[in-house]
Parts: sequence; C-alpha cells; structure tokens
Amino acid sequence: MLRTEEGIFHGAGGYELFYRAILPNTAPKAAVIALHGLGDHSGGMANMTQRLAEQGYAVYAFDLRGHGRNPGTRAYIRKWEEYTDDLHLFRQKVELEQPNSPLYLIGHSLGGAISIDYALRRSAGLAGLAAIAPALTYEMKLPEKVLVAVLSIVKPDFTVNSKPDFTALTKDPEARARLASDELRHYSVTPGLGRGLANAIKRIESSAHTLSLPFLLQYGLADPVTPPGKLRLFFDSIPSGDKRRIEYPDMLHRPYDDLERERFLADLTGWLDRKNAEAAPG
Repeated sequence: MLRTEEGIFHGAGGYELFYRAILPNTAPKAAVIALHGLGDHSGGMANMTQRLAEQGYAVYAFDLRGHGRNPGTRAYIRKWEEYTDDLHLFRQKVELEQPNSPLYLIGHSLGGAISIDYALRRSAGLAGLAAIAPALTYEMKLPEKVLVAVLSIVKPDFTVNSKPDFTALTKDPEARARLASDELRHYSVTPGLGRGLANAIKRIESSAHTLSLPFLLQYGLADPVTPPGKLRLFFDSIPSGDKRRIEYPDMLHRPYDDLERERFLADLTGWLDRKNAEAAPG
C-alpha cells in the first residue's frame, strides 16, 4: 500500500507551490525529487512516480511556478534562479521529512535542465541525478534572439501559446488522450523563461566538466523535442566515471508514457537500486 500526500510549500520569495508525495508504508529505500517538464505538472509523471513508490522509494514532486495548480501567469518566471531556489527549498523540506534517506533528483525535459543546473552548483549531499530527455537545446535565429531579449526586459510575462503536438511526446494512443484531456497542462512560453533557459543551457555546457555525482541520462532517439546529438555531446563532456547513458531507439519525448515504457522504468529503478546498494554501509 502507498500513501499520497498533497499540500503547499513556500518557494523563493514566499511563493506558494503545490506539491505531492507518494510514500511507501515501510521505511523507504531512498527519497526522490521528480521535476516535470514545460507545460506539465507534478501529477503528469504518474506512470514513473507511481512505479518508483511501488519499488520502495519516497517520491516527492512539485508544480513548477507558472504550472499546474500554482497561481500566476503560465510559464512565467522573473529569473531562472527562481526555479533552482524553489528546488533547493523543496529539497530542504524533503530532507527534514526523510532525514535518513539518500536523496536523488530526477528531471524530465525542462525539469531535467533545472535539475542539472542545480546539481552543478549544489550537489553536496545528493546521492545521484537522473535526467530524462533534458531540455539542453533552445535554438533561435538572430531576429528571434533579439525579440526575446527585448521582451524579456520590457514584457517578460508576455505569453506565446502554441498548438500541442502529442505525436511528438508518445506513441501510446491512451497516453495521448490523457494529455489532451488534462486541464492542468498548458502550452505557453514567456520571454522570461526562454531567455532563462537559453542562459542556463550555456552555463550547463560550460560547467559540465564539473559534474561529479552519479549520473544517468535517458532519452529516445525518435524524440523531436530534444535531439540526441546535443545530449550525446553533453554526456561525453562529463568526466565522472560514474555515469550511464541509455538510448531508446523508438521512444519519443515522454519515455515513461511511451509504448515501451516498461523497459525505461526498469532501467531507471534498476539504476537507483544499484546506486543504493553501492552506497550502503558494509
């Protein structure tokens, strides 16, 4: 049996953020913080978070600001550090609730970029990091760069809405239907977020050689959102010997929702189990 908890915690600047936890009834193997992607929310990763909890992990997730059940303009941030500061405050909450448990970060897409950027600066005390199709590509032509730069200063909360393309996310018809009917999802981006992500990607690329904690990178080779070439370059630039990359030939951007998700989930839980066993005393 599992227990589910939901509530509010205070992020950077006192901003109220919705969170949920899925907890085993026995002592957990470890604690996991899972960060969702752009337009998603903490409940959108249910296939993955539920499986992790079933395998004995205490799983915590929160809605990024501008997402899910949180108030405010969709996808709006004043500065990128709000994301990483929110994560740090949530981490402190989780560590208070699970003081004897190793702590892992798992981030998907935008959540993957946030997790990597955070771990590059605040890795002390973390047991490991798993990035799932992290958003390490944000290509813009020169006119777009100029426009985003200007808008991020004069109108950072200007919202650009896009038409969702669920065929880029999963091949599973049932998963596509769930995404289409999910009223907590949004399909917006703001100049503030765009500029923040672009700057974070540059920082991640220049600092990748300093990443030293156990690292797992998972992504689909058929993913049109985060092309594999950039992810391979990032992985190769990490000097840590304790790193693993798993590519899935037919998977799209949400491998935990794709038709072949059982293999993905087995790889993720297997990696966590191995890291825990290696770190166990004796």
